[in-house]
Amino acid sequence: MKNNMMVKLGAVLCVISAVAAGILAFTNEATKEKIAVAEELASSGPEVAQAVIPNSVSFELLEDTALLDKIKTENADFIEIRVCKDANGQVLGYGIRTLSPTPGYAGKIEMFVGISNDGKIAGMKILAMKETAGLGTKIAEPKFQTQFLNRDAGTEIKLSKSSPKENEIQALTGATRSSRSFTSGVNNAMIIYNQFLKK
Repeated sequence: MKNNMMVKLGAVLCVISAVAAGILAFTNEATKEKIAVAEELASSGPEVAQAVIPNSVSFELLEDTALLDKIKTENADFIEIRVCKDANGQVLGYGIRTLSPTPGYAGKIEMFVGISNDGKIAGMKILAMKETAGLGTKIAEPKFQTQFLNRDAGTEIKLSKSSPKENEIQALTGATRSSRSFTSGVNNAMIIYNQFLKK
């Protein structure tokens, strides 16, 4: 009697598991495209374009496969390049997507750095990080990021813990590691610009 009951319960559990798995598979398939679109917008939509190069209305992937392959071969942290254009189709600069070569408190930071046609840092946008809330996460705040704006992309930016000099930025108090990681990402984008995009 007990054996029959166990077999029946096992069969019922198998059926429930199969139905649940089928529903999950269907839901995953039905939402996969929407999730991909949402992720694309979050990482390269209009808000990102504006943060990277102000006045950008177009944020198109650079499609020079040979150049992209060359950069990827020479720079392990490079991800992609976007061409930033205004409403008239004029190129304003480039959005360079990179990881920070120097890890932060909890790994590398993924970011876009915008470099204008005149070789200046125009903007930036953090796409992913795992820095400490309330400390390292302050690297995403304008107060920290504005230190990088309009700097010449031809000169490496260094970090200072106090009284920054020319070509230095002030590290965040209590978050030097995060500051160093973010700065390395900006510098990596500048290296890519100078080696492969600068005209």
